[in-house]
Amino acid sequence: MNLLNKIEQLVNKSTMHTVDDFGTADWVMALTDEDGFPAASMITASRADGFKWLAFCTGIGAGYNKANRIGKDPRACVYLFDKESFTGVSLRGKIEIITDIETKRQMWYDALSGHFNGIEDEKWCVLMFRPEQYHIFAEGSTIRGMV
Repeated sequence: MNLLNKIEQLVNKSTMHTVDDFGTADWVMALTDEDGFPAASMITASRADGFKWLAFCTGIGAGYNKANRIGKDPRACVYLFDKESFTGVSLRGKIEIITDIETKRQMWYDALSGHFNGIEDEKWCVLMFRPEQYHIFAEGSTIRGMV
């Protein structure tokens, strides 16, 4: 198996639908803030399909910075660091805000119930990230490329 396939598997297994421990699936998302500067914050991936797409869940509306920032500028970078393999995966691309019930149903995971009132709650959305470029450090090598 080549290195890129291994990295895609790492991305896929680092989501809430594939991990046993909530704390092992943390990602960092960098967006452009209100002043035009990069701003990074932790976020948890719900599901992924390798480098094709990653889905994140967050609040929408007043007080929810991620969705508000994406509405103004959909460019983003997400980063995953796997301590076990000492692998860093940086993906750049664009995010779309999705609110349809079927997509929300597919991306829902139990920990969201602590923040939202179920799948039909209008106060949450899915952030569908579609990578365009990757920058990866794995197995002592750095690789870059277009998706």
